[in-house]
Amino acid sequence: MKKIKWISAAVIVLVLVLTANYLWQNGSSKHKINNLTPLSTIGDIGASIGAGKGSDKPVNVKSSKTTPSQATPNKIYYRNKVIVLMYHEVTPEQIDSGTVLVSKFKRQIELMKANGFKWITMKEYSDFILKGTPVPPNAVLMTFDDGYESFYEYAYPVLKEHKIPATMFLIANTVDNPKHPGIPKLTWAQVDEMHKNGIDFYNHTYDSHILAPTSASHKASRAVLAGPMYLEKLNRKETMTEFKARVKKDLSQAQAVLKQRLGNDMDVLAFPYGAYTKETLQVCRELGIKITFTVKPGINAKGQLNGFRVNAGGKQNNPDELIKLMKSGAKQETKKKLSSPFDLLHEGPFKTLEQLIEGDRTHNSDLVKLDGEQSASSAVVGAWGAHVYGEAA
Repeated sequence: MKKIKWISAAVIVLVLVLTANYLWQNGSSKHKINNLTPLSTIGDIGASIGAGKGSDKPVNVKSSKTTPSQATPNKIYYRNKVIVLMYHEVTPEQIDSGTVLVSKFKRQIELMKANGFKWITMKEYSDFILKGTPVPPNAVLMTFDDGYESFYEYAYPVLKEHKIPATMFLIANTVDNPKHPGIPKLTWAQVDEMHKNGIDFYNHTYDSHILAPTSASHKASRAVLAGPMYLEKLNRKETMTEFKARVKKDLSQAQAVLKQRLGNDMDVLAFPYGAYTKETLQVCRELGIKITFTVKPGINAKGQLNGFRVNAGGKQNNPDELIKLMKSGAKQETKKKLSSPFDLLHEGPFKTLEQLIEGDRTHNSDLVKLDGEQSASSAVVGAWGAHVYGEAA
């Protein structure tokens, strides 16, 4: 009986420590909603412990003082591969845990340049993935999600100054649409200007960057590209045929808008929240979308149609650690196995919460083959018990 009481007390203390630590880290931050979803706040919590917006694993989370690695501008870290970096908002002040400071962004650029990384365009990336067209050693593709207006104000000037090509994934229905809920997005005038100066714009859905309930109870939600959603008016879940038809309509509508407005001659898609199924990928291929992107970290080789992306944004980002990660070929550290639950206590509050969350995720562990590529199975589930995979923006 005493043992049970001690365990209960330890659990209560642990919860209080974790809560206090989170509030200490985030309590003074201005809160805003990136996309109006039931899990937006939970996404912020995930980001604050290192997941960042759009990462399925902690990437680049060290924010303590580190000794910058010596620049090696002539060294080749990898060949015939591409690291794709993923960002969301770049802002001068830390608005929330998913944004990266302009100062850190500039530092990343300086370090990439000093260490011999070579930026490529989406066209070069696509030709490499599909045809094996050569890319330079240490190739890097810069990508940004959601089409925030702040991109035009803060990130674009830096990219333009250094003549760095980049891709922005747009939620088509939010562009020049002030009535759309959420953070202010780009206008078509801004998009047109940037498109003339080295920024490409591709598909992040027409308006499917949302979560939806999967049952009448609303106890669980998932990204609407990750499977059938519950239909309130019909009091039932979508059939697979209805799901695929909905996805096809949304993605094709976005394709049409981008082609009409920008003259895009190829189709590329980044999945919102990194969420997709085998059926979603089938719809993409039917629409001619050959190149897609997840939020799973890694490095891309020829034939990797569903690409990996390294989260380079977020409050916890450390530019020097990012460069070290890139020099390693985006290899992730393997977490040590815990011999008992009490080992968590030795990991500190952040590490403890991180381990608990990681243990509740399935991510992309169940892989199936589709058209010769690695893709997630339709059993996509994610953080905090909700049916959503990864990305928070």
